[in-house]
Amino acid sequence: MARFVVAAAVLASSAAFQPARPRLAPPMQRRSVTDRQRSLCRLRAGAAAPAAGSVVFRAAVGAVGQLVVTTAVGALTVKKGVVTPDQITALARVIYNLFLPCFLFCSVVKTVTTYGLEPTLLLMPVFAAAQIVVAHVASRLVASVAVDPTDEDGAKQLLLSGTFNNPGVLPLLFFDALFRNHADPALYPRLVASTSFYLMGFTPLYWSLGNRILDGGDAAGAKPSSLAEAAARVARPPPVLASLVALGVAATPLATLLVGDGAPLATAFRALERFAGAYLPSASLVLAGSLISGGPAAEDADAGFPRRVALICLLKYAAIPALGFASLAGLEAVGLFPSAKARPLLWFFLLTQFAMPPAQNTVVMYQLRDAPRLAAKQAKALLVIYAVAAVPLSFLFQLYLTYCGL
Repeated sequence: MARFVVAAAVLASSAAFQPARPRLAPPMQRRSVTDRQRSLCRLRAGAAAPAAGSVVFRAAVGAVGQLVVTTAVGALTVKKGVVTPDQITALARVIYNLFLPCFLFCSVVKTVTTYGLEPTLLLMPVFAAAQIVVAHVASRLVASVAVDPTDEDGAKQLLLSGTFNNPGVLPLLFFDALFRNHADPALYPRLVASTSFYLMGFTPLYWSLGNRILDGGDAAGAKPSSLAEAAARVARPPPVLASLVALGVAATPLATLLVGDGAPLATAFRALERFAGAYLPSASLVLAGSLISGGPAAEDADAGFPRRVALICLLKYAAIPALGFASLAGLEAVGLFPSAKARPLLWFFLLTQFAMPPAQNTVVMYQLRDAPRLAAKQAKALLVIYAVAAVPLSFLFQLYLTYCGL
């Protein structure tokens, strides 16, 4: 399996490591783009349509390739004995308690201080919850009819993978590849801001509903006696608490202490950003470590594994994207959602979230439950699902770009 990971990394590396693109000026310094300029941009985009597909495909290969390469490096360190299985479990706890909370805190604070609490951004957590509900219903239906009833772990794996997408890292890699040098400089920062607020709705549901799925639908511990106790349980996980604290800080004058020219605590905020930067490589190392060091039990015969992975691919790259588009179109038809012509960037962002592969943090969740055998199976499944992602995602992104007129 390690050889396969390394081979996949070599194939992806040419697209993953492109020369760095020049960064845009801060949002407040950017000039607005007039309607006439946008029209000219779309005309040029139409003239360049034959080449657009290859651009999107390169972006897909590059985005997925970066994750594959980091996972391959992690696999080599585990294979060589540099990192042990116990250290992988410990690293999963560090991600959960430090790196991921720092990532969420910094992204939310920077987004709010840059754009403020705009109505569209405040609705992103609601959109995240709705997307999870749609994906969960579809995944539960597939699991009930297509998975062997005696394969309890397999059903949970399909339900967890189908319900939760990769909401931050992979979309941001796509957005960077497609929009950082776009003729309309406002698009990329708006997508980054939307991602930060989307994570605020995704994170609490992931850690609460995700653990409930793995518990078999039985919540751990006694049921809460009040709404306040239930809310406290939802807010208890460190990633969720970090998001809520970040929103409280960013919405008050406290933000000026952390961000901006002359901020007295700017050094402390930059230190948190360093921890935030460790989130992606650490998560990739946990994924790779789980894949390699799952132990002898990880190699147990699992006749349903290929079928299960195929079902997850069909869910994530076909069924759920179709349901997502149908949901938005249905809301538009009854006047509850703007049209793609009126809000193209909002449509594009939500459609891409419906099309993302499973969350990498599903492996972290298994590791936190001291289940290395199941973590290894999930890591193996994610490797296959991400390896085939470039083709369906390039098709879907090209479709979304065309439909939204971007």
